[in-house]
Amino acid sequence: MRRSASVPAVLVTLSLVVAACSAAGTAETAAPSAAPPAAESAATPAAPNEAQATATLAPANDAAAADRYVANAAEFVAAADWDNKKTVTIELAEMSFTPKDITLEAGQPYVLEIVNVGTEKHEFTAEEFMRTVAARKAETTESEVKVPYFTEIEVFAGKTAELFLIPLIPGSYELVCEIEGHFEKGMFGTITVTGEAPASPALQLADVAAGGWVQDGPVLVAAADWDTREAITIDLAEMSFTPKDTTLKVGQPYVITVANVGTEKHEFTAGDFFNSIAFRKAEDASGEFKAPAPHEVEVFAGKTIELYLIPTTAGTFDLVCEIKGHFEKGMFGTITVVAGG
Repeated sequence: MRRSASVPAVLVTLSLVVAACSAAGTAETAAPSAAPPAAESAATPAAPNEAQATATLAPANDAAAADRYVANAAEFVAAADWDNKKTVTIELAEMSFTPKDITLEAGQPYVLEIVNVGTEKHEFTAEEFMRTVAARKAETTESEVKVPYFTEIEVFAGKTAELFLIPLIPGSYELVCEIEGHFEKGMFGTITVTGEAPASPALQLADVAAGGWVQDGPVLVAAADWDTREAITIDLAEMSFTPKDTTLKVGQPYVITVANVGTEKHEFTAGDFFNSIAFRKAEDASGEFKAPAPHEVEVFAGKTIELYLIPTTAGTFDLVCEIKGHFEKGMFGTITVVAGG
């Protein structure tokens, strides 16, 4: 929930020259013919439109700059030495972040361990910061969620969520809890990134409006009647999706429960489908994760995660598990979206 009180504008001073993003078309969906890459990294987002990409980042107090994100996060994630990651623990409680002010170094891989030591759920929201990092994943004891960037993260009482990320752009960013009344009671802080932006890989920034996800997704989510949502369960096991082929309707709100009934972790990956949905959130037993769209979802053995979404485009989309060897052993299927009504 968005806070009602106003918050001071984020103060960031930036001067970067970055490479323009290359345009890339989107191929029509077809049945998978070869195994997808198995390397674990941030999933590569759909390329932004060339006309909307930019070669120079204006200061962040420019309204246009506030609507840009790191388009090549996967390159930074792949190049990082994750064995040298640093862990920073941030505690959420009634009504505080501890520490209140967090300092990170540009280019350094981190695991932000977000621990809710309180008695109710709290948010860890720093959207401007999240758009300036290379996010590898969010991980709980139930799942891993990979997205282009996170907009909100909620952690349930007594639970923990870990964010694997690399800060890229120096500056000072707001950190808030947007649950109703929490900000007003003092639940806010700052994240400050020091040092200099990495020289390599070359930083590529793109307009949020050029992202490959459904641009009016938040509007569709807000307008939907979630009391009429349909519930669907898809089981993951060695080496299958059950059902193998799932049919959904355009415009219908769904909660898809992805349940790993197997003995090892599995992926639920449907990139083209994910880019065609209005995405509300992913939710497991530890928290909720919000973003423009998911890229990949991994579920640990015996665990579940729920995806709240609305299909917007008819078509047949590939569903795969990209963990090494799983696709080759038959772990793939389809999601077919038909006209609503």
